Amino acid sequence: MLGCSVLAEVTKRKTEGLVAKPLLAIAAMVIASIPAGAQESSTPPAQNQQVEFEPQYKPPPRGAPGGRVSGASRGTIKVTLPLPTVELLAPDGHAGLTANPAPTLYFFVSQPVTWPTQFTISAPARANPLVEVNLPAPRQAGIYAIRTANYHVRLEPGVNYTWSVSVILNPKARSRDIVASASLVRIPADPSIDSALRSASRSQRAVLLARVGLWYDAVDAAADLQAFDRHAALDALMDEVGLVEPARYDRQITGGDRSR
Repeated sequence: MLGCSVLAEVTKRKTEGLVAKPLLAIAAMVIASIPAGAQESSTPPAQNQQVEFEPQYKPPPRGAPGGRVSGASRGTIKVTLPLPTVELLAPDGHAGLTANPAPTLYFFVSQPVTWPTQFTISAPARANPLVEVNLPAPRQAGIYAIRTANYHVRLEPGVNYTWSVSVILNPKARSRDIVASASLVRIPADPSIDSALRSASRSQRAVLLARVGLWYDAVDAAADLQAFDRHAALDALMDEVGLVEPARYDRQITGGDRSR
């Protein structure tokens, strides 16, 4: 047990160093590149108008390993309704980053869900999940938020967590669950980024967070812009990491196709 604890701590420190130092090096350049003092109108842009600041996600140069696995049906099962797919709003090929100890996470379902839905966060070398709770089953297709603070979550810096959303088709045959999973790492907050965020406009915050590689925080900031940009910033982020179906559906629901 002691050996496992030491190994976990070494892995934690290596992961934290891999993802945190590159962010400190590029933060100043990113902050300087974002237009300052821009004023946002309370009126949403026209349907085909390009948003003023479109976030561009820049993965950390040496990101922690991990990725995203989409959820679809496995095997055969007799159901009266077509089975949904589940997509987590997460990058692929590496762990997404957050500076928030209790981040808000987002997932997409392709259609209404009539089965129990479960949210889980697990950590390496830990027997039990950090959190494992039932979610209200989504009653229509779309993007849904999970506010982890509601479940008293506090992520430790440098730990490569796995979070998942499962649709439980048969509680007695959990191998048939529709499970989507992704990696998540919290890094220490950077004072220079925090200072820039305090003086940034709402759309600038999404841009800044995306550019310094804080994926989950950028998604949360972009999701908050729906009244301003009909989720154009959020849809741009999803396009960048290959979340094609969620982005296409969100455009249809929040304002139709937008030229870019």
